[in-house]
Amino acid sequence: MISDIIIFIISLVILIFSSEIFTVNAVKLARSMGVSQFFIGTTIIGIGTSLPEILITDYASLKGECGIVLGNVLGSNVTNIALVLGLAIFLRSTVITNDNLLKDSIIHFLVLCTGCLFILSGNSVGRIEGMVLIGMYFLYIYYLLKTHTIERSDDNDIKNTFNIRIVLYTILGLVGVVGGSKLLVDSAVVIASELGIPNMVIGLTIIALGTSLPELAVSVSAAKRGFIMLIFGNIIGSNITNMNLATGTASVINKVTVDNINLINFNLLYLLLLSALLIIIVKKGVISSWWGGLYLLMYVFFIIFNL
Repeated sequence: MISDIIIFIISLVILIFSSEIFTVNAVKLARSMGVSQFFIGTTIIGIGTSLPEILITDYASLKGECGIVLGNVLGSNVTNIALVLGLAIFLRSTVITNDNLLKDSIIHFLVLCTGCLFILSGNSVGRIEGMVLIGMYFLYIYYLLKTHTIERSDDNDIKNTFNIRIVLYTILGLVGVVGGSKLLVDSAVVIASELGIPNMVIGLTIIALGTSLPELAVSVSAAKRGFIMLIFGNIIGSNITNMNLATGTASVINKVTVDNINLINFNLLYLLLLSALLIIIVKKGVISSWWGGLYLLMYVFFIIFNL
């Protein structure tokens, strides 16, 4: 157990340090490529921080564990909005000046609605529906390319700013975030088991939170530096990646069926409630820490209900 505690502390340091490197260089990468922080957040960071969810859902689908597939996707998405975004807003109040963010939050809600409808229709997601979800994801990426590029008057400015070191540091930071998260979760599970904490509690808390640790680490780091659009891009991008890419690829591997209908229905509706609330928050323009506190309370309720 002592060795697991040491690993836990080391992995926590790796996670914090890597998230700082990843966040700073991701912003530099966005500027050098002539794209917005939001675009980098939804694509590079969104996909990178969602790798745990994608790998877990695909492996679970391969093993026929449908409950893990849907539970991981829905649980991670709720955690991303209620805990990750809630904590980021709580730490740093902000004023929304980007007109596209309201449209992006509405698209986020509609994409999640589509995924939820697929799950509710027949209480399963088949291969054709999975391919549709994957196709929708790439259409969304195409939309981002068309709407979130930044006009640059001097092409030489891009060439002088962009260099391979930024790319390498971004990749290195991402590897550290994902790797550190895995080590942290694995060691925490062993410690919790040694302390006699029930497996169900471990699964609903440590594992569920663990797959969202990359998003949490990056968002907290971004909040401290004032990279607000990076945070929103990270959350929206991660959620769409989870719903479309993770669920889509898992259902292509094997048909995903609903095991516990009542529990899944609650989590689907709760996810849509959180994403609808996001539209209201963004529309107000001024986001105070009170909204972050509300999201955090909603996360606590989510954990209590699922226990």
